Amino acid sequence: MKHTGRHTGAFLLLFLTEGDNYGGKLLQKCEEELPINPIDSSILYRTLKKLEEEDAVESYLDVSNRDKPIRMYKITNVGKKKLEEFQIDIEEKIKNLSFFLERYKEWND
Repeated sequence: MKHTGRHTGAFLLLFLTEGDNYGGKLLQKCEEELPINPIDSSILYRTLKKLEEEDAVESYLDVSNRDKPIRMYKITNVGKKKLEEFQIDIEEKIKNLSFFLERYKEWND
């Protein structure tokens, strides 16, 4: 079954609560920390662009201690509010998914 990455924004905002970061490092965190990772680089950058358009993240060029500038992302107050909305949405989905699993188990037993 194909994963769509529909909660990619939630994961990126959550990781950005730990501090500013760049796309490649955020992708690495997704690969290393998510139990099932539906996120690839195109989904990640498309989501970051959308979050920036929604004012949930801001980007800036970091020129310190690097051979070339790197685009960094940071969560905004709008992003923190959006993260709370993701939390509510995910909790509601978990309730429905738990219901499904319980019913399926009853049927399958």
